[in-house]
Amino acid sequence: MDIIKNSLKKLFLAYPSLILALSGVCLWIFVYLIYWVLPLNQARWVWFFVVAVLIYNGILLGNFVKTLAVKGYTDALTGLPNKGFMYLRLNIDIEKYTRRQKDYSLAMIDIDRFKKINDTYGHLAGDKVIKEVADIIKHSVRASDSVIRWGGEEFAVLLPETSEEGAASLVDRIRTVIESHDFGPAVESHKVTISAGVVSFKNLQEVRQREKHLTNPTDLIVNFSDRALYQAKQTRNTVCCFNHGIIA
Repeated sequence: MDIIKNSLKKLFLAYPSLILALSGVCLWIFVYLIYWVLPLNQARWVWFFVVAVLIYNGILLGNFVKTLAVKGYTDALTGLPNKGFMYLRLNIDIEKYTRRQKDYSLAMIDIDRFKKINDTYGHLAGDKVIKEVADIIKHSVRASDSVIRWGGEEFAVLLPETSEEGAASLVDRIRTVIESHDFGPAVESHKVTISAGVVSFKNLQEVRQREKHLTNPTDLIVNFSDRALYQAKQTRNTVCCFNHGIIA
């Protein structure tokens, strides 16, 4: 049964447009035959069957499309949402929280000297470090926060209703946990540290007038959190706020 399911799934993924078009043609022929061949009292029951099949197919197709959409916005290695999801979420959140005049912060996190880990212990060990860092971050934030795999060794944390200082304090606690975490024999218990840049959208209102090339609020908060991260990377194992510089 599983072999048939997998074969049908592969077939649908390979020729989705053709299969849906042929299904439509077959349905039209079937309806035509019902109308001209069967007596009305029999045709009624066949129609019930057709409607039931259409409903069932609609549910299957809906679930399939949902699965594809979720996979499209999910990072395969960590299971976290990816950069595409982050931009989608940021666009919605920033508009909502700006309208409500509430704080909204973004933290960008980067694993320090990650290339050295890959070069020394191999890419599988590097992947293990990324997954464990992702788990630490994920279990350190609230249910309302979103942890994103930005790409490579970088992560982002979306923190609604959180001030820049509150976000920096949270990320600094995460930094301390990662610094003291034993990543195991795969990296010979190599000490792993992170650097982070934190910015609150409220604190960016003044610079919006100056940075006129960043017309999109999402681009603005991403750009300045990236700048804060760049500053933190100059010393490493630090958290840097847009407003207050390095805090740890």
